[in-house]
Amino acid sequence: MSQKLVVVFFILFSVSTSFGQQINIGIRDTVHSDILEDDRPLSIYLPPSYHYKPDQHYPVLYILDGDYNFRYVAGLLELQGGISENIPEMILVGISGKGSTTYKKNCKPTIPGVKDGGNADEVLSFIEQELMPYIEKHYKSLGFNVLAGHSVGGIFIVNAALKRPELFNKYIAISPALWWEENAMNKVAKETYTTKDSLNTEVYVSLANEKRMGVKEFLEVAGPEFKFRKFERENHNSVGAPTYKWALRDIFKEWKIEKPYFESAEELEKYISKNASAFDIPLPIAEAVLYNSVVYVLKDQPEELAKIKDLVSANYPNSEAFLASLFAANAIRDKNYDEAEAILKESLEEHPGSFELYEKLAEVHLKKEQIQTAQEEINKAIRLAEDQKLRLWRIEELRDLENKIEAEVSKS
Repeated sequence: MSQKLVVVFFILFSVSTSFGQQINIGIRDTVHSDILEDDRPLSIYLPPSYHYKPDQHYPVLYILDGDYNFRYVAGLLELQGGISENIPEMILVGISGKGSTTYKKNCKPTIPGVKDGGNADEVLSFIEQELMPYIEKHYKSLGFNVLAGHSVGGIFIVNAALKRPELFNKYIAISPALWWEENAMNKVAKETYTTKDSLNTEVYVSLANEKRMGVKEFLEVAGPEFKFRKFERENHNSVGAPTYKWALRDIFKEWKIEKPYFESAEELEKYISKNASAFDIPLPIAEAVLYNSVVYVLKDQPEELAKIKDLVSANYPNSEAFLASLFAANAIRDKNYDEAEAILKESLEEHPGSFELYEKLAEVHLKKEQIQTAQEEINKAIRLAEDQKLRLWRIEELRDLENKIEAEVSKS
C-alpha cells in the first residue's frame, strides 16, 4: 500500500470515527443465576417517557432469544406504544439465548419417555426467582408481565403456560415448534387439563404459511385459553412482528380508547372505570387523546376542562405537567399570555423537572417579546430533555423553538 493511500485511509477512518455516532435502542445488562450457575446477559429497551416521568412504571415484555429478536421487537414497541399509543409504553427484556445449543436445551422441558429433553423447567425457575425480581428491583416494572418466544422458544412458552399459568399475565407463542418429539407437548397439555378446568390466563399462538408445525394437533387438546391466528402471507421468520401486533393490541384492547378524544369529563371517568375493572394495575393514559380532548374538543368548555384536570390529577399524576402545558397552549391561542404563564409556573412548583413546562414558558415569553427570558427557558428545556434522554426527534422540536427565539435576537 502506498504512503498516499495510507494517508487517505487514515483521514477517512478519522472522519468516520469523529462524525459517526452510535444510535442505541437499548442497554446491556447481566443477571447472575445461582440456579443455572451462569451469568445471563440481557438486552433492555426503555420506552420514550421512561426518564422524564420518574414516577411512571411500565408493563414488561420478556422475550426468549433476546439477542436475535430484540431489535425488531423494540422497534415494534416504540411504534405501537410510544408513537401510535395503540398499546401502553412497555419495557422490553431480551433474554440472551447464549448460542443455539444452549438456547434449544433451555427451551425444551424434560418429559418422561422423550429423549430430546432439556432444562426448560429449570430456566423457568430462573426467570421466576432471579430474573423477574432483578427487573422489578432495578427497573420501573408495573407488575404486569408478558412472556413470548418464537419457534423452539414457543415450546418454552407453551410449557410455561401449562405448568405455571399464574407466573405471567399473558403468554405469546410465535409459530411454536410443537412438532417436537412427535407432538410431545400434547401429552403435557392432556395431563394439565386432567387437573385443571382452566389456566386462568391467555396464550396467543400464531402460525405463518407453514405446515407440519404440530399446532393444529395441539389446539385440539388444549383449552380455550389458547387463542390462535394464522398469518398466511408471512413465513416462519417474518411472522413475529404481526403476531406481536395482534397479541399486544388484544391484550390491551380495554386500554385503547375507541375514539381519539373524550367529548366530556364523564367519558374520561367511564374510561377510568373500565380500565380499573380490566386491569389491576394503574396503566398510564394515552396523552395524544388528552391533547385532542383539551386542545380541540373541549377547548371552550372551562367546566369540563376543570373536571378533566381533577380526574387526571387523581388517576394519572404522571400526566399532570403535560396537561398543564395543554391548558397553557389554549391560553396562548387566545393570546392570554399572563394566564398561560401563571398556569405553567404553578405546575412547575409540583413538576420542576418538566421540559414540557419550560418549553411552553419559552413560547409564552417569545410571544410577550421577552426574548432573554425565553432563551433561558428554552435552554433549560433542552438541558432537561438531554438529561432525561428524550428521543432525538423531540429534542429537535425544542431546538426548532430555540432557533425561532434566536432569530428574534438577531433582529434586535
